[in-house]
Amino acid sequence: MGCYLPWGCLFLVLSIVYSRFPSSSGCIMEERAALMDISSWIVSIKSEVPSSWENGDDCCSWKRIMCDNSTRRILRLDLSQIYQPNASYGSDGSTSAEADVPCFNLNMTIFSSFRELQLLDFSGNYACLQNFNGLQGLRKLKYLNLSDNTFIESIPVSIRKLVSLEVINLRGNNMSGALQNTAPGSLFGGGFDGMDFSYSNHYDLQGFTFTTKWNSYTYGRNFFMSMSGIDLSANMLSGEIPMEIGNLSHIKSLNLSNNFFTGSIPATFANLSEIESLDLSENRLNGSIPRQLTRLSSLEVFSVAYNNLSGCLPDSGQFGAFGMDSYRGNSNLRSCTSSSGPVAWNGTVGNVADDTDPILYVVSAVSFVLAFWATVTFVFCHSFGQRVILNL
Repeated sequence: MGCYLPWGCLFLVLSIVYSRFPSSSGCIMEERAALMDISSWIVSIKSEVPSSWENGDDCCSWKRIMCDNSTRRILRLDLSQIYQPNASYGSDGSTSAEADVPCFNLNMTIFSSFRELQLLDFSGNYACLQNFNGLQGLRKLKYLNLSDNTFIESIPVSIRKLVSLEVINLRGNNMSGALQNTAPGSLFGGGFDGMDFSYSNHYDLQGFTFTTKWNSYTYGRNFFMSMSGIDLSANMLSGEIPMEIGNLSHIKSLNLSNNFFTGSIPATFANLSEIESLDLSENRLNGSIPRQLTRLSSLEVFSVAYNNLSGCLPDSGQFGAFGMDSYRGNSNLRSCTSSSGPVAWNGTVGNVADDTDPILYVVSAVSFVLAFWATVTFVFCHSFGQRVILNL
């Protein structure tokens, strides 16, 4: 079927183009439709939709959203803690959040329309995230925060398809199973040098705050080029730590704490030449601490506390500055230098002064009591003692 009126054809084409790319006063219709789907999901979980989402058709003016000024495409979408648990009231009038928060199903394809999206924060919503493959079309996504939700499955391999990804947080998602550790196409096989899983959650759509070495660094819109790290803490990951993580030579922070990792600490971690913070605490790691790690000249925060490690403690390089808390809870770790004492009973390290020994305290107390009563007995029961007292 042809178009006999040239002006009619032109009008039809312009109408289609306008529907896809509206003027600078609006936003992309398909993205607005996706936001309405998200709004419906928010209502379904009995939470509140941001009030600005109900005002007008220009979603670029809504809260929690930032668009490109020229294309009007959504670049940043902040849905963090959009779900607020219902408060319960105690007899004294105090309020508290529900103890058992339900897990609301969310299919990740709901975000697939935001093809220019660079930042997506969906943290702290207690959602059961399904179909992570729904994000793989977001090829410009750089920042992804899905912390404090629940993955229906383990870390999805399809995360590799987020080719621009530089910042990601998967902390506290009840993920289980082993990390991918096959070199070809693996999660840590060399294609993710710039990925960042570790950061503070305090940021707005104009900037970002990264915390490392207990210091905070604030970045503007181009912060993605400046930082990297990995945070998979507080999950249920198990198995051995993949040695391929050592390929991520540019990360600054690695946090695998509070999981169920077993096996030894990979010696390949010595290749993390820019690492500043390394936390492997509260796992089930065994073996010794690789001495190769003493080459990590930038390392300033280190913890392997509460594992099953054994052997000698590294004492050169940055490791000479780490305190007892870094090794707490490893009863078989010991210092092998002549100037340092062994690991103490609670797994701490360093010289143990005699006056801090609880056995010494017991012996001293018993000696004092015996001496006191021996003196009393001598004074009041022995004839010589009695004469001394009378002479006084």
